[in-house]
Amino acid sequence: MFQALLHLARRQFSIFIIACSIVAIQPAMAGNSLPDNSRMQQLDQFAHKTDPRYTTSVPQLAAYLSKAAATDYEKARVIFAWIAKNIRYDDNGFNTGKVMDASPEAVLKYRRAVCDGYARLFQALGEEMGLDVVKVSGYAKGYGYAPGKRFPRTNHAWNAVRLNDRWMLLDPTWAAGSATTANGKLKTIYRYDPYWFDVEPHAFLFSHLPVKPEYQFIPKPITLAQYEQLAFVEASIFRLGANGADVLYNLLKGKLKSLPKTWKSDLDVQLADVPLEGRLTPGRNYTFAIKAADDVELILKNGKNWHHFEPKGNVHMLQLRPVDGDVAIMARKKGTKVNYNYFLEYKAVK
Repeated sequence: MFQALLHLARRQFSIFIIACSIVAIQPAMAGNSLPDNSRMQQLDQFAHKTDPRYTTSVPQLAAYLSKAAATDYEKARVIFAWIAKNIRYDDNGFNTGKVMDASPEAVLKYRRAVCDGYARLFQALGEEMGLDVVKVSGYAKGYGYAPGKRFPRTNHAWNAVRLNDRWMLLDPTWAAGSATTANGKLKTIYRYDPYWFDVEPHAFLFSHLPVKPEYQFIPKPITLAQYEQLAFVEASIFRLGANGADVLYNLLKGKLKSLPKTWKSDLDVQLADVPLEGRLTPGRNYTFAIKAADDVELILKNGKNWHHFEPKGNVHMLQLRPVDGDVAIMARKKGTKVNYNYFLEYKAVK
């Protein structure tokens, strides 16, 4: 059950933890609005700077982390940030099949675990802090996964937290970093990735299928057979704001044959209204609307032609009748001469 640590980032042809229509909006907690990014960063910094003196036991660490959190949502975030930053993946156990003790006490003591240990420690800390939290077991399209692969058994574990009237999904293992293959074995590269905290359930489902359908937290749960046959979709498309429900149900209904290639961007860009279908028809008119920060410029390359987006407030607009070939959308900081950063690419074919 320990074979799903990470998933593919195809731009670099390596393994990366994690890769359209209007961005999906998470419902707010009853009586509370969700904290903004600056508050999340404050909680992350608090967790990451925790003095080791406060980490000798689950109750002690929970008590310390609770000091930074005003709500259950913030409690979950500070636990998530501490675990993802401080627990190292048990590469040797994964490679040899001899994994370490996954009990919360052992994981906290040795700072090393596979997915089950990450999830069990999160659950233990969460329960100590009064959260309604569960460990979820299931099937993940992670390290070693190939499109179309079947799952004879579960291979991953993650967590869900109940916040008033909704359940929040998170994966502290995949948030801990990335991995590659070195000398035929898994080798972890550590880099905190907060994307895997509070992932929209439809988007989460492309890489995580729980054994219990009720833990999908969507109106129309899918089966294991559907999950195995479902097209592999990079999390990067959801990082850019694609609506997970639209992608999922259009694929299941056969309305989508392919998706555009996407890559994570370090710039502030989000899809507002762009085609979901990855194959465009030459000569047909398409609209591309992308949200971007004031200091970001966007450009589209199709064939030998370069097209500039027209800013309208924080939304950049472009109408295009593509010619045969790639349709690549890129971004860079205004006033710089650095190379443009690719984040979205289609194919225009007859």
